[in-house]
Amino acid sequence: MSSELVREYERQMKALRIGDTPLKRCGKIEKRLGIRRLHVKLEGANPTGTHKDRMALMIALDARRKGLDTVAAATCGNYGVALLKVCDRLGMNCIIYIPTEYEGIRNAEIADAGGQLVRIEGSYEAAIRICSEDCARNSWHDANPGGENKEASIYSYTFIAKEIAQSLGRRPDWVSVPVGNGTILAGVWQGFLAIGMKPHMLGTSNNNAAIRGMVSKEYMPKVVPDISLTHVNDPLAGNFLPDAEDAIRAMLDSNGAGMEISDEEMVSASQMFLEEENLEILPASASTLAGIMRLETKSHTFVPIATARGDVGSARRQRQRAIGV
Repeated sequence: MSSELVREYERQMKALRIGDTPLKRCGKIEKRLGIRRLHVKLEGANPTGTHKDRMALMIALDARRKGLDTVAAATCGNYGVALLKVCDRLGMNCIIYIPTEYEGIRNAEIADAGGQLVRIEGSYEAAIRICSEDCARNSWHDANPGGENKEASIYSYTFIAKEIAQSLGRRPDWVSVPVGNGTILAGVWQGFLAIGMKPHMLGTSNNNAAIRGMVSKEYMPKVVPDISLTHVNDPLAGNFLPDAEDAIRAMLDSNGAGMEISDEEMVSASQMFLEEENLEILPASASTLAGIMRLETKSHTFVPIATARGDVGSARRQRQRAIGV
């Protein structure tokens, strides 16, 4: 990573209030589940309600450093909103490619914010391919995960690990992460390694090639046949995952685990966050709590990484509740 890019990233994180999200102890859930310590990392407190703000900022800054003023990416929702908002703050252009086979629950928000949407018939993989071709043809920055963006994307999430360690004052025993493209899990693990800590990494999802590879004990991305996409799982589900192998390696190297969490379990865990802690957590992201509930041991310090339901108001409420406002 360029030291100049890293310095600018850290400066812009502060300016745009990205990162430094709260770590909230969930005492009521601890009692309900018999867990020793549970601290939820509230990534929903980022400006657009998800951890995607971190990666979007890094990719946009990298594009600007290369002299490009337009970025484009294929996305199923959250990354598109984050990239659009970051580009707007930086005075850059943003084009979002949406695969029609996904629910795209934030498409309306992207459109309402003035984002340019390009709808692609078919899969996420098809949308990435067409987007990348258009980027090459028009001299736009290809902001899709993986490829030339792999290092920058993964690095953007290392800050989550550093923030967790600073807030706790120690190494957590288990860190539970929702697995979509695999980027955030790989980045959080890399961040812990950089500060000399090795918690167990728990990856959670369903209809996801990386998690299926872990569950099947093949330890490589495994295609999920007849993949089932729903409004609950589509932020995570997929067979084409740019950083799947990095995520699997993180789970293996940390002596962690991967778990397939059903839609019903995700929704139930989301309701538990709301009922017990008054936190609005996206069901797909609440899979992190559902995964912890499945572990045999409960006498450890657990940190699930959680995202809000997707609206800015929810993100603001999370930050205020965590600091007692």
